[in-house]
Amino acid sequence: MSVKKRTVSCVSEFSLTQQKSKFTAILFPCADEDVFKSNLNHIKALHAKAEHACYAYQVGNPIKSRANDDGEPSGSAGLPILGQLKSHELINVGCVVIRYYGGTKLGVPGLIAAYKNTCLGAIRENKIIPYQAFQTLQIVGNYVSLMKFMSVANQQNWHIRYLDSESEPMLQIHIEEESVPLVMDKLSLFSSLTCF
Repeated sequence: MSVKKRTVSCVSEFSLTQQKSKFTAILFPCADEDVFKSNLNHIKALHAKAEHACYAYQVGNPIKSRANDDGEPSGSAGLPILGQLKSHELINVGCVVIRYYGGTKLGVPGLIAAYKNTCLGAIRENKIIPYQAFQTLQIVGNYVSLMKFMSVANQQNWHIRYLDSESEPMLQIHIEEESVPLVMDKLSLFSSLTCF
């Protein structure tokens, strides 16, 4: 049985203070690593005086995960953030936790609790929605068969478009991953069409 993944619908923030250090988690949807890096750079610019910008993300299909302690003791920041994303089954999401140091060392257990709880607060502040993976398929073949398949696709309400390529006519279909077997089944009725 596969686990149903979830994602977040918007940006949320949550702050807490631990022995005069202020932690602020910014949780946001992101489809890939480039979007995450862009958001991370923006957050770092907004909080230029913060000592740490620790983070974790889970993006893509297949899923890529990463955690970063940004100068905190190894495993004390990024992994607790990532642990919250994983335990809440979140995908295509990033979380950056900013720390303004308050002058008192928290120790590794204190840091783990602070980063974990700040991320958890941002998750609770957000709206969790079902995650649906999509796949894009290219279908090539003769024009007549493509138009017939396009008619079938329209009856199924699949998002499909015709691409007028110089080399050969092509259809592009953007479909929910769980519907791919049905697409392939309908496609098997057209021997002159190839999908990749």
